[in-house]
Amino acid sequence: MVIAGRATPGSQVTVTSDGAVVGTVTADDRGEWVLLPSAPLKSGNHSLDLSAKTPDGQTVDADKQVLMVVPQPAATTAGAAASGNETLAVLVPQGEQGGSQVLQAPSSSTDTGGAETPGVQLSLDTIDYDEQGRVTVGGRSAAGSTIQAYLDNQLVGAAVADGGNHWLLPLPQTVDTQPHTLRIDQIGTDGGVVARVESPFQRAENVALGKDESFIVQPGNSLWRIARRSYGEGLRYTVIYEANKDLIRDPDLIYPGQVFVIPPGSSVN
Repeated sequence: MVIAGRATPGSQVTVTSDGAVVGTVTADDRGEWVLLPSAPLKSGNHSLDLSAKTPDGQTVDADKQVLMVVPQPAATTAGAAASGNETLAVLVPQGEQGGSQVLQAPSSSTDTGGAETPGVQLSLDTIDYDEQGRVTVGGRSAAGSTIQAYLDNQLVGAAVADGGNHWLLPLPQTVDTQPHTLRIDQIGTDGGVVARVESPFQRAENVALGKDESFIVQPGNSLWRIARRSYGEGLRYTVIYEANKDLIRDPDLIYPGQVFVIPPGSSVN
């Protein structure tokens, strides 16, 4: 793993994984830093957090964290190459505000239905929303390309992909809990649509999760989101998975209408 970023020049930057220190490095005169951990992350789920101690002694915590899923090492035969990188890394805000960004996706999940464009395929990776119905959508597209978002065929905004081939777009209006269709178009230099992805979308009602209560899965839910609301920590989604594994074949695939039991937080590891 290689971790890089920016901080106040001269700051001592510390990266932690689930509370354990991964490494510490000093930001150079330009505020840039690169950390090469001495040991790889173990397979499983990880939450990477970042903090910096500035030259004047102040401690600054990053307002976002990286959630990672590191797979088991792939079994290969002599002379055979591994079948691609299956690691998932998602940048998420510490609070409920803001949008998520997929930093690294498994090679097997990069085909999202968009048309092929030079270098990068158009994708809709994330749909984030808060209790008030403020929605932020994000995905990937070729650097510098323009994307336009439509909700029920009504134009709701545009964005330009950054140098890292990511785009992020907060919708200008709140979205109700009725079913909607979200469409993303990539616009070519001639003004025409060169790629398109479309997805049904429904913002779930805010649900207060109590101990030993049932939770009905709504479109847009994930085990990570449910665990974050229930226990205050998304990585504890495995607690919900273990309590409902007779209904869940794959933790990454849950479906609207499923009813899950939420175990009390005090009785789990």
